[in-house]
Amino acid sequence: MNKKQRILVLEDEAFTRNQIKEFLENQEYEVIAPKQPDCFEQWENEQQPDLILLDIGLGSQDGIQLCKRLRKDTQVPIMFVTGENTTQMEVQGLQAGGDDYIRKPFDFCVLLIRIQNLLKRARSEQDQLCVEGVVLDLVFGQLCYEDQCFELSKKELQILYYLFRNYPRIVGRDEMIEYLWENKLFVDENILNVNLSRIRKRLEGTVLENFVKTIPRTGCQIGGNQNEA
Repeated sequence: MNKKQRILVLEDEAFTRNQIKEFLENQEYEVIAPKQPDCFEQWENEQQPDLILLDIGLGSQDGIQLCKRLRKDTQVPIMFVTGENTTQMEVQGLQAGGDDYIRKPFDFCVLLIRIQNLLKRARSEQDQLCVEGVVLDLVFGQLCYEDQCFELSKKELQILYYLFRNYPRIVGRDEMIEYLWENKLFVDENILNVNLSRIRKRLEGTVLENFVKTIPRTGCQIGGNQNEA
C-alpha cells in the first residue's frame, strides 16, 4: 500500500481551511490543517509535508515573509492560495519562493490539478538532489561532485537523502535515528555513528572531505568547505 502524500494547509479562515481539508482528504491525501497556522514551525518540522498550501494573510504572520523563511530550510513545493488577487502580489509570492499561485475563489478541480502537477514535478526532481553543486543520485545510489562519483550503500544513501532534504539545517541524532529505523528505542546510536563514519571515510582525501559534518552532542549537517580538503 502506497503511503499517502501529506499536504500542510496554512489558512487562517476556518471555513476555507475546512473545505480544503475535506476535499483533499476525499482525494486520498493526508492533510494537516492547524487552527493556528501562524505557529507553522512545529508543523513544518515535525510533519514533513510533501506540499504546502499557504495563504498570504495569516493573522500575525505575513505569508510572503513566511515563504522566504521556509525556503531557507526546505525545497518542499509551496502553492499560495489567497484572496490577494493583484499581479504585483502574485509576482512577490513567486519571487519569495512560491511554486504556484491560485486566487480565491477557486475551482477545486483546478486546485487539485495544480497540486498533482507540483507533486509530480517534485517526485521527478527527487531522482537527483543537489546542494552546493554536490549531487545525490537516488537512482544509481551515488554522491557526485564535478567528475567524481562515490558509490553508497542503501543506509548511507538514506542518511544523505535526509540530510539533503533538510539542508542547511543541523539534523539531530534522535531525529535521524527515528527517520532511519522508525523506533529509536531499539537502535543503538553507535549504528548511526558507524554509517556516518563510513560516508566520511569514502570522501576522505577528496574535495568532499568536509561536506558531511558531525556536530558534537548535536547532530549532523551537510554543506560548505568542500574546497578545503
